[in-house]
Amino acid sequence: MRALRLLAPLAALIAAAPLAPALAAAPATTDMALTSADGFALKGTLTLPGTKGKAPVVILAHQFGSDRSGWAPLTEKLLARGIGVLALDLRGHGESAMKGGTETRVSADFMTSAKAVGFDHIPADLAQAAVWLRKQPGVDGRRLGLAGSSVGAFSVLLAAPEVKPVAILSLSPAGTAAFGDSARDRLKGAVLRSRPSVLVLASADDKDAAENAQALKDLPGVAVDLKDGKDHGFAYFKDCSDLMAVYFGEYLTYHHTGKRYAEGHPKASAPAPATPEGMTGGPAPADKKPAAPATK
Repeated sequence: MRALRLLAPLAALIAAAPLAPALAAAPATTDMALTSADGFALKGTLTLPGTKGKAPVVILAHQFGSDRSGWAPLTEKLLARGIGVLALDLRGHGESAMKGGTETRVSADFMTSAKAVGFDHIPADLAQAAVWLRKQPGVDGRRLGLAGSSVGAFSVLLAAPEVKPVAILSLSPAGTAAFGDSARDRLKGAVLRSRPSVLVLASADDKDAAENAQALKDLPGVAVDLKDGKDHGFAYFKDCSDLMAVYFGEYLTYHHTGKRYAEGHPKASAPAPATPEGMTGGPAPADKKPAAPATK
């Protein structure tokens, strides 16, 4: 059974985070080129930190209308912690806009793009990318994370049963209508089947994202931070990028005793995420008192 979530203030979580491993060399990059089952040429970049041994890696799925460069604020912080990244251009975006030799690119309209490009295939694209990633030298395939923004955030949650990540970061999971009937139920089912540690950031006035966050908040291993306002996706980098990096540092590099996974930690269910102040989640252990709720 997975560990119960601990309740800890955000400042304490960041302050208590272990120091990043020393980098032995400059980060190294490798281009990814795959063809999806329906013919999209998918492009991405794998960047590994200059640390010794195999590194954990987070697969990054950007938001609608962006591309893989949008993750730069988080990528820098993850590499500094000894965590690699595989940043993809999602189908129809950036360099992943060729299907069967014909350019098939998103437009400014979300649902028109969703149908033309096939956003409901993005979870399968991520699973395919994870298979490729686990074959790359220098990658610890037991320690993968997923991070998504908006439609990418919805997609990484749906992809979890196939990817089998240790931890997931979901920024404003949205685009529900692009994933067909009963999409929200399938989202919950995917999280329950895969049982990763999940951190969801969403805004109360961002309707679709907020409703998805509320649907997930009582599931095992899920911590939800429902913020005031309308911030969406990459807008959270301004105030929360340190939290995101610490979160992945905790669950991909260290377990609760402070030892690194690379130092012989056995493969097991990942611990549930520590819950920063103001987040909602499951019960605290019986011998732990929850932190007081955030003052609004």
